[in-house]
Amino acid sequence: MPRILKKRRSRATSIMMALTLAVGTLAATQPAHADTHVIGSSDNGDGTYDNPVIWADVPDMDVIRVGDAFYMSSTTMHMNPGVPIMKSYDLVNWEIISYAYLVMDDRPATTLKNNQNMYGQGTWASTLRYKDGTFYLVVPSATTNKTYFFQTEDPEHQPWRRTEVNARYHDPSLLLDDDGRNWLVYGNNPLRIIELNETVTGIAPGAQSRVLIQNIHAPDPITGITPTSGLAEGCHIQKIDGTYYVECITWPPGKPRTQVAHRAMSLDGPWESKTIAQENIVIGTSGGGPAQGNIVDDGRGNWYGLIFRDSGAVGRIPWLMPIHWTDGWPMYGDDETGLHLTRSGPKPIQGFEMKSVVSSDEFTNSEPKPTYNDAILDPLLPEYEYNGSNLKLEWQWNHNPDNRYWSLTERPGWLRLTTGHLATDILNARNTLTQRTFGPVSSAQVKLDVSGMKNGDRAGLALFTAKYGLIEVRMDNGVKTLVMMNSSSTTNHTVVATYPLTKDVVYLKAEADFRDQVDRGTFYYSFDGEHWTQLGDTLQMVYSINNHFMGYRFALYNYATQELGGYVDFDYYRISDELMGATPLTITGFYQPVDMGGVNTVKAGSTVPLKFQVHSDTTEVTNPAIATMTVANVACDGDAGTDEVEALTVGETTLTYTDGHFQYNWKTPKRPGTCYAVTATVQDGSSISAHFKLR
Repeated sequence: MPRILKKRRSRATSIMMALTLAVGTLAATQPAHADTHVIGSSDNGDGTYDNPVIWADVPDMDVIRVGDAFYMSSTTMHMNPGVPIMKSYDLVNWEIISYAYLVMDDRPATTLKNNQNMYGQGTWASTLRYKDGTFYLVVPSATTNKTYFFQTEDPEHQPWRRTEVNARYHDPSLLLDDDGRNWLVYGNNPLRIIELNETVTGIAPGAQSRVLIQNIHAPDPITGITPTSGLAEGCHIQKIDGTYYVECITWPPGKPRTQVAHRAMSLDGPWESKTIAQENIVIGTSGGGPAQGNIVDDGRGNWYGLIFRDSGAVGRIPWLMPIHWTDGWPMYGDDETGLHLTRSGPKPIQGFEMKSVVSSDEFTNSEPKPTYNDAILDPLLPEYEYNGSNLKLEWQWNHNPDNRYWSLTERPGWLRLTTGHLATDILNARNTLTQRTFGPVSSAQVKLDVSGMKNGDRAGLALFTAKYGLIEVRMDNGVKTLVMMNSSSTTNHTVVATYPLTKDVVYLKAEADFRDQVDRGTFYYSFDGEHWTQLGDTLQMVYSINNHFMGYRFALYNYATQELGGYVDFDYYRISDELMGATPLTITGFYQPVDMGGVNTVKAGSTVPLKFQVHSDTTEVTNPAIATMTVANVACDGDAGTDEVEALTVGETTLTYTDGHFQYNWKTPKRPGTCYAVTATVQDGSSISAHFKLR
């Protein structure tokens, strides 16, 4: 376990940390013993943590400290509400406390209309700062080509105020300098700077952009040669002890992604440069270097850095490391070289409870009203008006939501999704509700009531990107079917397997395996929520810019392909950090007096008790929902073809579990001389049959 060395005591001025500022209730210390496991937390419960510190898609982080609390913004692109704001007291356990906006804009691309979308666009990397009682956030949009300026005094309990500029400042970083001037650093090679107005609501009158640093790359730590090509962007500027520091991500040819720093005593330079973090961390067969982020202090003289690593289909995930100040440079990792990045270590601050950016949900509508609902929207369209339902902050909608067609109040304790727009595919369906998948493995299961579906409706659970996989219920011509879809590419989506659905309540599960970046997804169904059957094959998940530029999400959805007004209800959404897979089932019976090998002769109009058992491994299954009974009128000639089989209505017969077995009391028709096959089928398709002739 690496030892965190004592850092240089230093004071950051003005721009981002307010190191000596007490902020009262905003940063109230809340110590607790971290002895309860929380899904999605890297806290080991013994005072240590493991990297990645958040094993979920939380890229483009910008971290500040205000009093005793740390705040962080991140990128979620086409998901809404947008620009999540997270909070921590120990830099390890993070929770989402708000978003900058409910919707960024209303246009076809943000509402999935006219075959338009904003996948992989929306808003990108943001910059978060605090000064004199106000939080500031700036974020550009690749969809609107605007840059948005936000302010609030309390991101946890107040909405953000918004102004906008009709220009896009890529990868911005705010500098609220101690001389009262405000700057925005942005772009890639070359890195540029432009002055902001006094209120930090836009560009200063007459301000002109200029080059701040011509070449963002820094000398190679081994050869000393400074690259002139390769990725160079994602810069963060801050002022520490009178020195300006600019940290950026680079990707030199033949090297992993790298964190570099530049420093100067003046914004006019001259600038010195150094590589401060570079290691190709191999997971499975895939390498990658954590980079892009910034450093923050704990108010006690210790410094830490948060940067992220591209980690396959789970997304871009943050790593937390101690900082070693060496000759005035902030070196990441286990030593002063920046070449040995931290895998695990003691938590920076002890004694705080575990938190996570993912969560199960029972849909009780007991959460506080999210602050983004109180932000001013002009115009406030009916589809964005508050509907009285309060989702947990871990949830985000794919593109803009339509608040008229989802509810936590229409059926208390359930999430209702009602079809309000026609769609041809989950990719252009409104009101798809998502949460991050997480590693190293994760699963999500839901209980779904489909009794309100209409013909053409599709509802279910997905592992969601452009190259998605899903398990869903389809209703066509009055018949419901379970369907598993897989994708061989971002544009080729195929029905792999189906299963007839005769019940109105079904349980669905998706599992994601990100160990060693194998990135595999599987899907299951159940009729009792305990015993699971896989449907279809394995989804090979991938991460790429054209695959939404985002880690996979668990997604709940319901959309119409023919007519509007159908609805489904989700009773719960429950996550796990274990993969349980399928549950093999064994069905045995029917027991005596039924003869399983021949034809049973019984009196017409009598009631025949049919008894059987179902086992999962060595455990007996007791829920009748697991099995389905069918009765078919067959020709008494055993050689008759299947075209002579006629399905009969079961009528008043019932299936129950009693005295250690299932029992189906078949009330035989009053039709002497006819023959029947009675079949018990469990959810994985296993079945037993018995034949009867009525006398």
